[in-house]
Amino acid sequence: MKKKILLIIILLLTLVVVPVGAKSKDNFIANDNVKVNKNIGATTFMAGNRVEASSQIDGANFVAGNNVALSSTQDILFAAGNNVIVDGAVTKDAFLAGSMISVESSTIRDLYAAASTIRIDSDINRNAYLGADEVIINSKINGDVEVAADKIKIGEEAEITGTINYPENADISIAETAKVAKKTTYEVSEVNKETVVMTKIMDKVYAFLSMLLISIILMAMNKKVFTSMEKIKKDLNTFAKHFGIGFVFLIVVPIAAIILMCTMIGVPLSIISLLIYGIMIYLSIIPTTVYFGNLCFKDKIKNKYLLYAVSLLIIYLLRLIPGIGGLVSFISLCFGLGVYTELIRKNISTK
Repeated sequence: MKKKILLIIILLLTLVVVPVGAKSKDNFIANDNVKVNKNIGATTFMAGNRVEASSQIDGANFVAGNNVALSSTQDILFAAGNNVIVDGAVTKDAFLAGSMISVESSTIRDLYAAASTIRIDSDINRNAYLGADEVIINSKINGDVEVAADKIKIGEEAEITGTINYPENADISIAETAKVAKKTTYEVSEVNKETVVMTKIMDKVYAFLSMLLISIILMAMNKKVFTSMEKIKKDLNTFAKHFGIGFVFLIVVPIAAIILMCTMIGVPLSIISLLIYGIMIYLSIIPTTVYFGNLCFKDKIKNKYLLYAVSLLIIYLLRLIPGIGGLVSFISLCFGLGVYTELIRKNISTK
């Protein structure tokens, strides 16, 4: 589990770098359905519900989506999604994270993957590092294989020229025709204090990187909303106004939802309201980060993605400080909710 979390953190951390270096819309692509088949002469970022790429990319390729299908050529591939299929891709190293990962007939030097299920039907030129509930290997791996999985299946056409290292309590099956040069196992130790501390730290880092990735995608797909946030006046009265509106919203909405739930007609509306309420609370840090970043660093950091990343990091660090962390979180929550409420009100009034 620790290896899986670490790999996802590494993947998300690398995704952060892309918008900072993006210089044009050609190499920063975000939409519901993304299909890229033209050559791009720069490191590229793609995000959407469904992402397909079959192009030549002169640099690294960073991809995030629900369903991801890749047959592109790039220096290094980073991909995260619910279903990730790599078929016909050419890359030095591939870093993959998702629910279901399938690697088919591609040219990959080193493979790093974390998922619920990983299936490898393509030869790997060097080593593979895999973390999953289930790992299926049915190809040649010209190096070592490090596996953290509950279930491992080595298929009939599999060949591992190096050492496969896996947990001693894993359920492993190796076909009679499979070739494995060497097998070693490792003991899965009990959770200790150091592991608990590291897990907490990694959870914080993962939460930060997840929010940063979500924010970047939203910034790319909702530019008008973020522009409206940037235009909020930077003075005490405006800040206090949005904070007050957010505080009222925080208290009133759940009370109203409970009242609606007491009526048969109001139950669906109550459930929908609470769902939206929860999403707004989770994303409330975004307006606060935009406001804080433009207030403190706008003249020093010109790139808006880097500006946002730095500001978000500072707020997350402040939230970790004992004593003031809770206050920072509360102020951020109320202010963010106030901004969302005002944006919704203005949008309704203009219509």
